Amino acid sequence: MDKIKYGFKMLGDSLEIEMENFPSGISITALEFGKALAKRKMEGYSPDPEEEIDVISGIKNEETTGETIKFIYKKGDYTSGLILLGVLAEKLLKEKIIVQPYEIGGIYYGDKNEAYIRVAIQKMVMTKDALGSSLEIFLPESVNMNSFKPVFSEMAFKYIPEIEAIQFGLGISVTKKANSNIPLSPKRVEVSLAPSRDNKIPALACVYDIVLKSIAVLTIINLI
Repeated sequence: MDKIKYGFKMLGDSLEIEMENFPSGISITALEFGKALAKRKMEGYSPDPEEEIDVISGIKNEETTGETIKFIYKKGDYTSGLILLGVLAEKLLKEKIIVQPYEIGGIYYGDKNEAYIRVAIQKMVMTKDALGSSLEIFLPESVNMNSFKPVFSEMAFKYIPEIEAIQFGLGISVTKKANSNIPLSPKRVEVSLAPSRDNKIPALACVYDIVLKSIAVLTIINLI
């Protein structure tokens, strides 16, 4: 199979999205796109309610045709366009990628701290402020990390300006170890995000997790 190619182009207030060399006969529904895009929502933030997605070519009767897939995404932006491409690209993976918030404003994300995080986010909404945050990505064991790192990093820094740091595997903790006692490095990525530049999103890790999942998926399918 030829390498998957994709691209974006702004057309006024709309985004034209294309994906080439995608195989035919792959099932895909509007609901799947909708569910992925809905993950951008959180308390205090929602995408533009006027956004609209039109499929121009490449998908017919909820199945890919083998032609170039083209969308016109009205009121869309690049990160949301990446989500649409990620939904498609994930269909080509045999193993799942898991992405989840890791830390919000210095509070570790998880059931035990859910109430603290909720209060912190409510405070950000009321004061029109934003929190720094981080998320973690768990990759399939088959991924070649040496090939993955540069491609993923380039895309992530290009599309998400709030990213301040990316750690792979053991991250900076590896600097405290000798080669003889380093355990098997996990297929894990941690992405640290500065607070939203314009305070539009209270905690970016709760909205950009789906975007970074798409970037990881798009990276992997072009390494296969």
